[in-house]
Amino acid sequence: MAGRTSTGSAPVSPAARGASWAALALSLTGLALSIALARLHEQAHAGVASFCAISETVNCDRVATSLFSVALGLPVAVWGALGFGFAAMLAASGLARRRPTSTWPAGLLLVSGAAGSVASVALALVSKLAIGAWCLLCAASWAVAVALLAAAWRASRPSGVAAAVRADLAAIRASPRRSAALALVGLAVTALVAAAYPRYWEGPPAAPRVPVAPAGTSGSGAAVVVEYSDYQCPMCARAHEETRAFLAGRPDVTLVRRHFPLDSSCNPVMKKAMHPAACALARAAIWAEAQGRLAEMDGALFANQERGLPVPAIAERLGLDMGRFRACLDSPATERRLAADIAAAVRDGVRATPTFVVGGVAQAGRLPAELLPPPPAGR
Repeated sequence: MAGRTSTGSAPVSPAARGASWAALALSLTGLALSIALARLHEQAHAGVASFCAISETVNCDRVATSLFSVALGLPVAVWGALGFGFAAMLAASGLARRRPTSTWPAGLLLVSGAAGSVASVALALVSKLAIGAWCLLCAASWAVAVALLAAAWRASRPSGVAAAVRADLAAIRASPRRSAALALVGLAVTALVAAAYPRYWEGPPAAPRVPVAPAGTSGSGAAVVVEYSDYQCPMCARAHEETRAFLAGRPDVTLVRRHFPLDSSCNPVMKKAMHPAACALARAAIWAEAQGRLAEMDGALFANQERGLPVPAIAERLGLDMGRFRACLDSPATERRLAADIAAAVRDGVRATPTFVVGGVAQAGRLPAELLPPPPAGR
C-alpha cells in the first residue's frame, strides 16, 4: 500500500505528530468538561446551585434542568464524554510508532470533530432559542469540539481532507476483524453506560396525596419527617411524588413541610438567585397554610413547574380567599415564618434540596425510609 514502510509503519511529519498531540490534549479537555457537566447536571436536579448560575441568561443550572439536557436516555454531557473519550483514543493511536497511514487517524478525527461541531451548533441554537440561557461549561466544550476539528484538519495536511478520510477508511477495511472488535467494544461500553446510569431526572408515577403538616407540628404519628424543599427545584418535585407514594401507606408518619428557597432574595445562605421565584412561591405556600390548604398548594406548586401558571391563577383554582392574597404575602408574619424555616435548615445542616430530617439525621435527595420505625402491626 502506498505510503507504508516495509515494516507496516507509515512515516509521519513533525507537523502531523504535533497536531495529534494537540488533538489528544483537546479530547482530554473535552472529556474533563463533559464529566464536570454530568456532575453539574446531577447536582442541578438535586437543587444544588453551581458556580455558573450567574444570572437568568448565564445559568448552567437552568440549562441542566431543561428538557433538552437529556437525549436518548442519557444526559447530553454523558454523550459528550463518550464522544471525547473516543476521540482521545483515536488521537492516542496517532502517536503510536506503528501507524497504518502517514495521516492516521486524521480522517476519523475529522469526521468526529465535524460531528461534534455540528452537535455544538445545534446545542447552541437550542440554548438561545428554546431555553433562553447559556451554560459556560457547555460553551467551553463546544469550543473544544471546534478546536478538535481544526487540529484534525491540520493533521491531514498535506494529503488533504478527502484523502485522509479515504486512507483511514481503507485502513479499517484492511483489518476487518480488529476494526469489528473495536466497534463491538465501543458499543458494549455505550450500552453498559446507558444501562447503569441512574435515571435521577425521571419523575415517578403519580401518587396519592398525603397530608402535609406545617412547620412547628409535632405530629401525632410514631415518627415525624421534616422535608426542606424549593418549589422551583426539579428534584424536589420528583421527591414530592416519591415521598407521598411511600407515605400513603404509612399513616403513622407525619410529614412536616419547611421551606429552603435557593434564592438569595430571602435566603442569606445563597450568594445568588439560583431559582429567582422560589422565595415568592414559598410565601404563597405559607399563605395557603394560613387558610388550612397547605397540602393542596404544595402539590399544585410542584406540578406547576411544567405549566408555568401565575400563582394567583393556582390559588383561584384551589378556591382560596384572594382578598387575603397580597396582604398575607407581604405581611411581616409571612417573612418571619420563612426566615424561621431557613434558620432551621441552617441548624439542620441543609445544603441542597430536597433534604429530609428524621430523628435528627439529615439526608439529601430522598426520604431515608430506613430511619423510620417499622409500621404498626397489621400493616
